[in-house]
Amino acid sequence: MTARLAVFLLVCTPALAGAQSLEPRLYLPLPTGRNTLVPSYSYMDGDLVVDGSLPIGDAHATLHTATLAYVRTFGLFGRSAQVQAVTQFTSGTARGTVAGVDTTRELRGLADPHLRLAVNLAGGPARRRAELAGVRFGTIVGASASLVLPLGHYDQDYSVNLGANRWAIKPELGVVQPLAPGWALEGYAGVWLYGSNTEFRDTATVTQEPLWGLQTHLIRTFGLRGWIALDATIVYGGATSVNGTVQNTFQRNVRLGATAGWVLARDHALRASFSTGVYTRLGGDFLVLSGGYSYTWGG
Repeated sequence: MTARLAVFLLVCTPALAGAQSLEPRLYLPLPTGRNTLVPSYSYMDGDLVVDGSLPIGDAHATLHTATLAYVRTFGLFGRSAQVQAVTQFTSGTARGTVAGVDTTRELRGLADPHLRLAVNLAGGPARRRAELAGVRFGTIVGASASLVLPLGHYDQDYSVNLGANRWAIKPELGVVQPLAPGWALEGYAGVWLYGSNTEFRDTATVTQEPLWGLQTHLIRTFGLRGWIALDATIVYGGATSVNGTVQNTFQRNVRLGATAGWVLARDHALRASFSTGVYTRLGGDFLVLSGGYSYTWGG
């Protein structure tokens, strides 16, 4: 297996969910002092789009992911803020023909966990739950920083792993603009900045250029009970290098999807989403289906 092929598999398979996720309502001002626990399940299935010069064909992956997220809201200098911790367990299969030989890699273990801190810079003062009754928000501007910790399963003897064995951080700005009553338009712009993997294939070092991302969400709310969002994202960049040699792994991908949420009772809610690739230059052209439940207390 060539080094270029190995780097392609390293980058495109485990990174799909983090780099190309579609997450509406991330900057919605929430009551302070609130705790939310969110278990969810995701199914991903699709092709791996490769550089045509690589000796690989019929690349395909199917992944099942169980996610557990915890969110805590609080006030930060008078603004609404939240911190989030996410851990994932993934099981699945990546397969294809490498230089004419059928190759399969079973994946099972913990993916890299990540932390996220977000704060509303404008339009979202810190309020308790009772203080939010009847409040109508204007334009909201928020900022966040996500940190990926290199704690997922990683084996340097394999080219495909659930962990990337490197740190990554994503600064992001988000804007929420209310439209007609019950409608809102969101836009997020951010960039993933990656550390180096110094234990790739024994002694090689892999570095990756910044991966830029833009998301937009058109949201329709239905009173206090439910909402639905039409989602879109584009990612651009992210070329990798092995020991300083640049690889043909530049990404330029577009995804569309939809997300819906429904409140069952005061502190219980359900959420479901799907997304699919519209244009994929390189990486995972996956159909993603997910569903989750959230329980909230405090605040």
